Amino acid sequence: MSLLETGAILSTVFFALIALILSIRQRTITARIQKQEQKEKQRLYQISILKQVQDRISYSLDTEKVIDVITGSLKHLFPYSSVGSIVIKNNKLLIKTHLEQTVSSSFILQVKKTMLASLQALVPNLPIHMEEEITGVPLDEGKTITVKSFFNIPLTIGNNIVGVINISSSEKDLYKEEEVTILYQIVAQASNALSKLKDVLDTEKGKLTAMISSLADGVFMVDTHKNLLIINSAAKNFLGITVKNPSFTDILASTGAQYNFSQKIDEALQTNQLIEEKEITINDKIFQAFITPVPGSGEEENQKPIGASILLHDITIEKNVTRIKEDFTHMIVHELRAPLTAIKDSAELMIEVFEEKGSLQKEQQKRLLQIINQQSKDLLEQINQVLDAAKIEAGRFSIEKQSFDLAEIIQRAIEPFMPQANKKQIIISTDIYYPLPKVELDRARITQVLNNLISNSLKFTPANGKITISAKAEKEFITVSVSDNGIGIAESDQKDLFSKYYQIRTTPHQLAKKGTGLGLFIIKGIVEAHGGLVGVNSKPGEGTTIYFTLPFSGGKPEIIQGHLAEAKLSVSAMVN
Repeated sequence: MSLLETGAILSTVFFALIALILSIRQRTITARIQKQEQKEKQRLYQISILKQVQDRISYSLDTEKVIDVITGSLKHLFPYSSVGSIVIKNNKLLIKTHLEQTVSSSFILQVKKTMLASLQALVPNLPIHMEEEITGVPLDEGKTITVKSFFNIPLTIGNNIVGVINISSSEKDLYKEEEVTILYQIVAQASNALSKLKDVLDTEKGKLTAMISSLADGVFMVDTHKNLLIINSAAKNFLGITVKNPSFTDILASTGAQYNFSQKIDEALQTNQLIEEKEITINDKIFQAFITPVPGSGEEENQKPIGASILLHDITIEKNVTRIKEDFTHMIVHELRAPLTAIKDSAELMIEVFEEKGSLQKEQQKRLLQIINQQSKDLLEQINQVLDAAKIEAGRFSIEKQSFDLAEIIQRAIEPFMPQANKKQIIISTDIYYPLPKVELDRARITQVLNNLISNSLKFTPANGKITISAKAEKEFITVSVSDNGIGIAESDQKDLFSKYYQIRTTPHQLAKKGTGLGLFIIKGIVEAHGGLVGVNSKPGEGTTIYFTLPFSGGKPEIIQGHLAEAKLSVSAMVN
């Protein structure tokens, strides 16, 4: 072989080697690119899964839905026989297992034990109640298939473990660090998203709770499983709930057979319609109730509600006022009819006798005129009370002040009541603390106040009782009180005592003493028109003190508490 031929052969071999090296390098580069592309595809798919998770995270922070999204997407990342999860929700363990390959019930049991052991290590005190669900391909009890490869990934919200995700396979040594890392990253990002959302929602819930807590109306909210989400103090008070953190069971226990909240909430959720109850009675109070379905955060129309809010508006006072007004109307008609009938009958009798006899006997004429006069006064008093109350309520009540000796006004106010007091053997006394400065006041109106208070004391003080009218100068006001040792007033009645139309109805004795229910309301209006205050101290069976203040030097009155009779007596005058 010539040198030339040898060179040609070597050249061919050299170029062949170069071609081979280039081919190998090309294949290596191609494989590397393909591997990189595969990684990028996996990464993009991981991102798509994360986006699905983020899109499915709702206002309710439903971890069960999030886990369903994660587990439903894993089959495109790596093979497995089953994917399972345990979620802690509503004090229950929700166990789900989805089968991609046919296995036996013993395989399912192994998966369950594995997940429980993993979760138990992270959360020592697990709920004892469980709900289980198995989906996917059917079981085959004819095969003995065991778990040979698995791993668990915990799901957290903040610092709390809320569940665990399990991947299991019947193949040995199937999962490497890479697969575990992929799932860990997806779950970690989902946990981070849930934690951030929880922080936001906790802040918003705090604001919402503060607003709801400040409402005078009772408000509470439940989810579709009737788990109590929030309840304000007003609702707890209305329902008589004393526990700090109540449940919906506590609400049902407090209402009993009075009102079925559970049934009405079910109705509202099923119909997705507001339920309005115009009048329900709970614990002797009357409420309007509004049960409103709470829609989800999506934009779909007619979507299922995620819970219900219940608002309780206390209308007890309104209903009582309506009843009192009705009673007042009936009463005032009766009260006005009685004197009018007496006046009419007396006038008719005078006319009849005059027509028959041409004249009336002097005594007969006097008696009938006295009846007409007294009944006219009673009628006028009733009408004036109604007119005064209307003026006070409309803010058009006026007084005419002059300088007067209050002690003299008190003594003169007592005199007309002495015959009645003597008849019931009741002692009326005065405790006047001298010196009393003269006061700028409307004499007729203050006399009206005293007359009403003394009259009430006489009505509700038994025979051989005692009534004391006191007056004392303190700072820049005079305090006047009318005290008795009568039947007293219950504490529940005292707060409404000076309200319009209010009448105490606590005992048969009181029921017999009906009036317009305007007297004390007018007293309050008169005193306040003078720049004073009015109040009451009373104990059932011990007696009552009603007091009022009158400024005498332009100063503001102070609220007087306690029984005024404890002060030192300067002058005591017995009126017999």
